This record gives sequence, C-alpha cells and structure tokens, in this order.
Amino acid sequence: MDRSIVNSLKYRNKQIIFRKYSRVTIDKSANISGNGKIAIGDKENPKSKQETRLSLGKNSELNVNGNFSVGFGSDIRVFNNAKLEIGSGYLNAFVQIVCSKKISIGNNVAIARDVIIRDTDAHDIIGEDHKKEAEVKIGNHVWIGTRAIIMKGVTIGDGAIVGAGAIVTKDVPENSIVVGVPAKVIKENIEWK
Repeated sequence: MDRSIVNSLKYRNKQIIFRKYSRVTIDKSANISGNGKIAIGDKENPKSKQETRLSLGKNSELNVNGNFSVGFGSDIRVFNNAKLEIGSGYLNAFVQIVCSKKISIGNNVAIARDVIIRDTDAHDIIGEDHKKEAEVKIGNHVWIGTRAIIMKGVTIGDGAIVGAGAIVTKDVPENSIVVGVPAKVIKENIEWK
C-alpha cells in the first residue's frame, strides 16, 4: 500500500497507527471500530526494514478496545466475513494471526515472538466429520510464550500462561500453566506479572 493511502487511513481512522514498512490491505467493506488504538509494526530498531502486514478482507471486522502494539514482522490476516477483537497488550515480533471466523484477545495480554494463533485448519478433511473453523478466545492477563501455537476452538482462561513451544489444542483453565505437545496443565492457581 502506498504512503498516501496509509496517511489517509490514519486521518480517517485514528484507531490504527501504521509504522514505516507496514504493508496494509483493507477492503472497502471492512469495518474498523472500538475505542482503542493499535500500532502496526513497532520496532526495537527503528532503522529495520522488516515489514509488518495487516490484511482485512471483505466484510471483515477489526474491533480494537484498548491500546495494542503489533511487533515488526508480524502478519495479521482477517479473512472475508471474519472478526478479530483486540483488547490491550502486545504481540512481539513475527507473530502470525490467521482469523477465518472469530478470534478474541482480552486485556493486558502478552504474546511473545513467533507465536501462531489460528481459528482455522484452512482445509477440509474429506470423508470425516471435520469442523474446519472454530472461534478462539484468549482471556485477560494471559501470557503466551515464544513459538507457542494456539489452534482453532481453544479458550484460554484469564491469568493463564502458555509455555514456550506449546501446541494448544484444548481449553486452558484460568490461572494455570500449560506446556508441551499437545499442551497439558502442569500447575494451577498461579499468578504472574
């Protein structure tokens, strides 16, 4: 997207702040709402040319209700008719969000580098009773460790920690720690800051 279009989007919509080297595709029918701000492409090194991508498909929705930072190299795709809801917190560098149905991210959420969050398998399994898409819900004050993968249909409870490299295929209880492949609860009634 060229700079003039990005600048006009900033003027029209104060909810999205595009840093240098942001690559943005927003369909005219996409709806951006909420009372927060999201910064796309935040960098530790301002001279880095690593691009950050945001794509909003036809009739998609991006609802921003807090202040949220998206680290450089991240890729957020909200497909046609899908909805992404974001509270407050941050995505570190190189995070991928693939939203085909609905993904909700709460407040005070810390998402480390290289995390993948998907609400879709993207393909059908023929001959199986297979549900390709299912909503993902990430609660408030959740910490998701480096290279964790959050799969479709998962709810992560408030105050939970997802360990580095975990593959989450089932719900995570609030105030618990999950680790491993597939992720399993190793500790309950925890607090973190």
